[in-house]
Amino acid sequence: MPSIAIIGAGCSGLAAAHVLQDAGYAVTLFEQHDYVGGRVATGKRDGFIYDYGAQYIKGGSPVSDSLILERFHVEDLIDIGKPVWIFESHGHIQEGDPAQNAGPKWTYRSGLSALPQRMAEGLDIRLKSRVSRIKPLATAWNLTSDEGRPFGDYDQLLLTMSTGDAGGLILSSKQDLKNDSTDWMYLVSVYLREGGYNPLLSVMLGYETRPQMRPYYALVNTDKRHPISWLAWEHEKSPERVPPGAGLLIAQMAPQYTLDHWNNEHEETVEDVHQLVVDLIGEPLDMPVFGDVQAWAPALPIRKANADTVNAIAFPHRLAFCGDGYVGGRVHLALENGIRVARQIIQGHVEEKQE
Repeated sequence: MPSIAIIGAGCSGLAAAHVLQDAGYAVTLFEQHDYVGGRVATGKRDGFIYDYGAQYIKGGSPVSDSLILERFHVEDLIDIGKPVWIFESHGHIQEGDPAQNAGPKWTYRSGLSALPQRMAEGLDIRLKSRVSRIKPLATAWNLTSDEGRPFGDYDQLLLTMSTGDAGGLILSSKQDLKNDSTDWMYLVSVYLREGGYNPLLSVMLGYETRPQMRPYYALVNTDKRHPISWLAWEHEKSPERVPPGAGLLIAQMAPQYTLDHWNNEHEETVEDVHQLVVDLIGEPLDMPVFGDVQAWAPALPIRKANADTVNAIAFPHRLAFCGDGYVGGRVHLALENGIRVARQIIQGHVEEKQE
């Protein structure tokens, strides 16, 4: 069976890897960071556990639910019972859309990264391995690192990073090419530029005294005119998330606030966001005893690239693309997109053999 290299070990890439490995492919994943999961990420510090990227996995889809509940089940899986309410720029809080709140909101007591860590089991994953050049050969792809270190040749290549990073990799690699493949690679990079992401600051606020209980788990800004886009009572997920009696709020900030405060000192951002939270919820909270700030440059997809168009051009050259940049920012959609593209790769090889 063919060998395949997958660049990016986020949830979409992990899901695709299992489908391909099940079909007999020799799968190798290359991940530039020292962890798997991409924006499904959990932090742990000073007794606080927090999801600083994706906040939960929306349930109700048979494909992704089967992965979460069956194949990659983890014992500390829980459903966040409370709903998400909404607020607008003036801070008026009201009940959210019942349809949006329908279905489970999956997470884990130990943090959302429990899912990609479970999915990583049994896979060949090369962490801290940044691929900076990809070169098409006659019937394979050659991969190299920033330092020119060879990663080897693979029959098939699947790119699962953000559309911007994928396009950048294509263009940086194109400089080394002198054959007819440059035309189709440039066209792929053009279509990838249709995708776009907003940056995001996630600000974690740990309080010695737990904030008052509310009828909702989180708030989301609907008119996109408030500095806070999302505010979650993280300790509602599980008591294990905080020290005894403590509370933990997570504020994910609007794009303009994020850009305006991107280079601020973390302590300054924590103090400022704390005051914004107090003003929004109308609760006189003491200053947090714990604060953390995590910055995501490509965070939430705001424009989707067309995966069918991109893959229609790339598939004949043994190259494919998947990830949230083609389906939107929901984890379950990224999982399902990885599965779908992996099945298309397999079907393409079956048809190739039949010919």
